[in-house]
Amino acid sequence: MYCIECGTETSSETKFCPQCGTAQSAGHVSTATAVKEPEPAQVVDSSEPLLVTRPVFVPWVVVAGIVPIQIFMTIWGGGFFGGFSMFAVKALGLNLPAWFTFVFFGAVFFFGLPLLAYVASKRTCAETEYRFYRDRLEYAEGFWTAEQKSIKYSDVKEVHLRRGVVQRKYGLGTIQLSTASASAMSGSNRSFSGIRVHNVPDAEQIYGQVKELIG
Repeated sequence: MYCIECGTETSSETKFCPQCGTAQSAGHVSTATAVKEPEPAQVVDSSEPLLVTRPVFVPWVVVAGIVPIQIFMTIWGGGFFGGFSMFAVKALGLNLPAWFTFVFFGAVFFFGLPLLAYVASKRTCAETEYRFYRDRLEYAEGFWTAEQKSIKYSDVKEVHLRRGVVQRKYGLGTIQLSTASASAMSGSNRSFSGIRVHNVPDAEQIYGQVKELIG
């Protein structure tokens, strides 16, 4: 208990304050100490992402996806570069079979293109990052060309989740956040721009969280 005048701590049986001598009433308490200060509201740091995810690299899907290009470039590259190189071989007086240059450059394209696609896709996945904040999504990629992009949830018009056969096999999915492009907003067409969160794990869970953030 506390004195009603000076706030000195006393017992409940005390009739007069030992500090100031003021008479105390039953159940006395100091008005200066009776009011409890409200606890400050918890502030959420919006500079920290709520979720960070990266695309998953699936090697055989990358290699299988370029097979048509691989076959075309093998035939074209072997014929084009092999034909020109044949003249260089004859001019230099090299004792090589006539078919050597065609087979050599064909093999370069046949084995080189899948290797290039493999390395490029793997590095791209390693350098790609999607950061979900409370008010926006940021995307960063930095292998072939360094690129950064940010989309505010307030500008998002549609959210789609796509899971192909291969993606379902590996538990992946692609989330498309679409925003109206400048041309669409002007009424010239219905094209959309945005960010494709590609080949990420737990896509259904992320999709649900994004819908909640967008509201």
